[in-house]
Amino acid sequence: MPKLARALSRLFPAAVSPVAQFPNASEAVTFARQYLAQTGRAVSVVPASRGFAVQTVGGLTE
Repeated sequence: MPKLARALSRLFPAAVSPVAQFPNASEAVTFARQYLAQTGRAVSVVPASRGFAVQTVGGLTE
């Protein structure tokens, strides 16, 4: 079953929507934790061209 789930995740990646961008990782992680606590939506912190981006993961894009 894990191989099937991995194959499906490659074919249909989770939708991401940018929320904010920060100059360093610690600020981005702090914001992501607060955003998760307030909204309950899954977020990820990823490196961006300048700094770090906080993105929502999954669900419909807005």
